[in-house]
Amino acid sequence: MTAEVVGSRADVKRARLGDAILHSEISQFLAYESELLDDRKFHEWVEIVAEDFVYQVPTPRTPDSPFKPHYDDRSLLIDESRWSMTTQWFRRFDEDIYEAAWGENPPVRFRHLVTNVRVRLTDDPDVYEVRSNIALVGTRQSDLPKYITGERTDRIERRDGELILARRWVVLDQVVIDFPQLRILL
Repeated sequence: MTAEVVGSRADVKRARLGDAILHSEISQFLAYESELLDDRKFHEWVEIVAEDFVYQVPTPRTPDSPFKPHYDDRSLLIDESRWSMTTQWFRRFDEDIYEAAWGENPPVRFRHLVTNVRVRLTDDPDVYEVRSNIALVGTRQSDLPKYITGERTDRIERRDGELILARRWVVLDQVVIDFPQLRILL
């Protein structure tokens, strides 16, 4: 899979200026998603994600040419589904096992900063390709903050009148990742 989660570039059209309402709606959706993640409301987050949700982060690399991508899409740092996240990732936050989840104690406080949201229409009027820049800041106790930045390509769909997140592909900017853990949603 590449950053093109919705067909080829020929199939995707830049949202017209007249689509400001759609852009605002999707931006608000992404802000709400960030709020749920920052507040650790994972059970609520799952409700805005498709059953067949896929979350992938390719391995960053330094290319030998400026014309090559700065990631290797044959090697994934993260390759998860809604099922794996709810049964494995989020399980560590359940009260009955939280004390044993040493990597989460004390908890890291996260802040998702989503900017430069670009909405592109597809041939399906209920499917949108949404690209955005992401900065994630993580702090724990008095440690210095840690940062991860990158670009997200999301597939957001309208199902039964509601927006849901169907796919997420994140290309990280850093090749060397200095972050307390990688089991995070960017």
